[in-house]
Amino acid sequence: MKLNLFIFFFVVLIDQVSKRYLLSSIDLGDSKEFLPGVMSLTMAQNTGGAFSVFKEYPMLFMIIGIVNLLIFSYVCFCPNVKLSNSMKTGCAFILGGTLGNLIDRVTNGAVIDFFNLEFVDFAIFNFADVAINVGVVIILAGLFPVRKKQLIKGN
Repeated sequence: MKLNLFIFFFVVLIDQVSKRYLLSSIDLGDSKEFLPGVMSLTMAQNTGGAFSVFKEYPMLFMIIGIVNLLIFSYVCFCPNVKLSNSMKTGCAFILGGTLGNLIDRVTNGAVIDFFNLEFVDFAIFNFADVAINVGVVIILAGLFPVRKKQLIKGN
């Protein structure tokens, strides 16, 4: 449980510090080259969900964020919930990312995004979004345990 608390707080801290730092050095709508040809830092706001879906309903995503916080807090930190450590770790990543984006929605009215992949047409995203996706991958990987016999035999 200590590791999951650390992951949760680390994700929120890195997310919020990166957003505040970049907001102080790059104006909204502006970009700075970060990794030439790969990634730039482009300051953007998103009132909607992933890929700006339903951006005309910002309150919906605030409510969804609060509900997610409650559910994932319970799943991640309640000792009565019997999940594997990896599944709870995935929940900690999702929880940290959700809180990071929810803080933006409350303080800015929108989520602050800045990672812009230049080599592909993709949505601009932030550290919290990365953490949420990492958490989902960890949870999905936990649903398909590999048997030790299979690893040894190579089957």
